[in-house]
Amino acid sequence: MTVSAPEHLRANYASGVATWFALITPAWQGAEAVVALNMQAARAALNENEAAFKGALQTNSPVEFFTQQVSASQQIAAKSLSYSRHLFDIATKTQAAWTEAAQAQATQQERNVKALTEQFSQHAPVGSEAFVAAMHSTFSAFGNAAESIRGMTRQAIEATQNQFEAATATATAK
Repeated sequence: MTVSAPEHLRANYASGVATWFALITPAWQGAEAVVALNMQAARAALNENEAAFKGALQTNSPVEFFTQQVSASQQIAAKSLSYSRHLFDIATKTQAAWTEAAQAQATQQERNVKALTEQFSQHAPVGSEAFVAAMHSTFSAFGNAAESIRGMTRQAIEATQNQFEAATATATAK
């Protein structure tokens, strides 16, 4: 089966557009989530600051005033940790969506290359068996290397998540 050049170009263009939207959609959703998180944090900070100022104006002694300040500092530290955790979750989800899109694209490209090599193998001239075998071996090695890199990337992401969770647990315990 032969595909004409315009059909091939149209298919490549459609694939590129699909890939673009597969990558931009999670990025946009991540940006929206960060904006929503920042709006929520700003609203909460405004309300808490108003309550803190009103409380400070109603104190009767310096000890009570300093107690409120220490309490406010502890609350700020806890809220900063929570904010960081939410921000990290957003980044992790966005990265996971990008990885999924990249994986889908890589899988499709691998299928395309295999189909091309199979087509080439069927129409290869006599005596080119060694070249065809080397080509198959090369593409197989490339696929194995790509899978190894994906595995190492997943492990690095998991290690980073575990380190962040451990740091969060340590900071929360203090």
